[in-house]
Amino acid sequence: MKRYKTSTICEECGKKYKKETYDIKMTNHNLCSKKCTGVFQRKRIKTNCGCCFRPIEVNHRVLKYSKSGKAFCSQSCAATYNNKLRRKSRRTKIEIKFYNLRVKEFPNLDILPNDKTMLDGLEVDVAIPSLKLAIEWNGVVHFKPIYGQTKLDKIQNKDAKKLKIAANKNINLITITDLVSNNKILIKAFNQCKNIISKLLPEETGNDPVLP
Repeated sequence: MKRYKTSTICEECGKKYKKETYDIKMTNHNLCSKKCTGVFQRKRIKTNCGCCFRPIEVNHRVLKYSKSGKAFCSQSCAATYNNKLRRKSRRTKIEIKFYNLRVKEFPNLDILPNDKTMLDGLEVDVAIPSLKLAIEWNGVVHFKPIYGQTKLDKIQNKDAKKLKIAANKNINLITITDLVSNNKILIKAFNQCKNIISKLLPEETGNDPVLP
């Protein structure tokens, strides 16, 4: 690759120097030497915690090597933020479509994804607290040992526990079985849940969904 030198100004000492173009593309800062780079990275800058948004001060190195591009005020906030990302990533595309269709169909309902309050800390895919209704979208990992029998037993035991808690708390827990994940399953499940929700509401609202 051909290299060109470009005149620029060091952000730390203000000295004018020539920098190779491939360096400019690989870094966000212009620094003329290792000494200036070290001083610059040790400087503390003001930002906000990526989780609780509390004002904090960190050095440039923290943000440079942060995979999320965020800094945190404590290990607790960092763990909370990363756990939220993992929960989001576990949602399949069809679950997200299913959730979005319900929100669009019933805009006046408070519909919560990945809720842990209704079933005493156990997570349900969707919760509608005002109707005492919870919905679980159970894919193939709930029925076949995709990740081994031990993992399957653990998942099924948790599913059974959710059903027991829901019954004791008089919560209607709907379980959707999804072994293939296609639009046919999506529409069928949505219409079934739509009918149940409509019966629990004072009057039926909305029309049949149109898939994106």
